[in-house]
Amino acid sequence: MSFAIVPVKVLDKAKHRLAPLLEEHERHLLCLTMFEDVVNALIRSKQLDYTIVVTNDVKVLAKAKNFGIRALHDSGKGLNESLMIATNYCMKMGAKNVTIVPMDIPLIKPEDIDEAVSMGKNIEEIVVISPSKDGYGTNLLFRQPPNIISPRYGVGSFEKHREIALANNVHFKVYKNPRIALDIDKPEDLIEFIKVGKNTKTHNMLQELNIIEKIKQKLEHKSLL
Repeated sequence: MSFAIVPVKVLDKAKHRLAPLLEEHERHLLCLTMFEDVVNALIRSKQLDYTIVVTNDVKVLAKAKNFGIRALHDSGKGLNESLMIATNYCMKMGAKNVTIVPMDIPLIKPEDIDEAVSMGKNIEEIVVISPSKDGYGTNLLFRQPPNIISPRYGVGSFEKHREIALANNVHFKVYKNPRIALDIDKPEDLIEFIKVGKNTKTHNMLQELNIIEKIKQKLEHKSLL
């Protein structure tokens, strides 16, 4: 079976770098709506059997319940430790492979997930990574078997994952996808998303609450939008 894991930290600690453009309650709403876009893509994937959310945030737990997907409480020992605990849980559930996907890539589509998983499904030991736009981060991590390498999220995670895979003689593939590459973390990311993110729940939310218009007004003198 194929599992996906979506780690989500407590929303009060999320996306502080977007503060120049968004108020705190707007950042919370942005995170929740991006989470919905990501989970919608995962549950519509033809390659995945189960999606697991790892979080301690009450609102995210409620969203997961609405989606009918299982939620694990974050261990509080850091992202990589929490992901290993979640990975072990998936393996006990019969997972043959696990794909880790963050909650802040709302452009992702089911076919993107299907393509990434398909790249590795027929190889016994493999890691597939979809990098962030700058090439330093890891925006999708497929592992087969699930514990073939331990997660190495943090600064420069793409290279860390690549190095540990190659050091252990594990087959390694890179899946470049512009929708997966755009994680919304900084103001410029949100500005780019507003330009290209139509037909997502996140974009619709930003528009319906006039957040896009407010951002445009803030940036009008810079001619960024």
